[in-house]
Amino acid sequence: MTKKQALNVPDKAYKHKPKFSISVLKEFGYLFDWFKQVSRFSKVEDFIYISDYKKGEIRLKIFTKDHTYHISAHLPRKDENRADNGYLGCIAETRKPRAGEDWNRGNDLADGGYGEKTWQEIKDDILAYELVKVVRNSSDSGDFSN
Repeated sequence: MTKKQALNVPDKAYKHKPKFSISVLKEFGYLFDWFKQVSRFSKVEDFIYISDYKKGEIRLKIFTKDHTYHISAHLPRKDENRADNGYLGCIAETRKPRAGEDWNRGNDLADGGYGEKTWQEIKDDILAYELVKVVRNSSDSGDFSN
């Protein structure tokens, strides 16, 4: 009979070292402030994951219990040939597949120019995506006339 070797467990928890610093988000001006609106105690760094970054473009992820939200932002550009309003968009995806599926379901959420109006639409879509239907067992279900 062979003797099992004990697990080597470190004294400290592993500290994740992200590829991109939260400081790159400050290049995107309002985006950092917008994320403060949805981050508990305004601690943005605790609630977002920066998955990709290059000057003027960033891809982020935020997580809930059941979903991942992929948010892309491109700053507005103004050069000699053209100007654009930038881009802000979001995609929702389940964090685990349904039984028998080998993919994660998802949907496009709001997108548009880089601005507060698009941000508000994205926040509204995320909230709506997280809501669940209420089961009504009482006889007053749907009756709001009182």
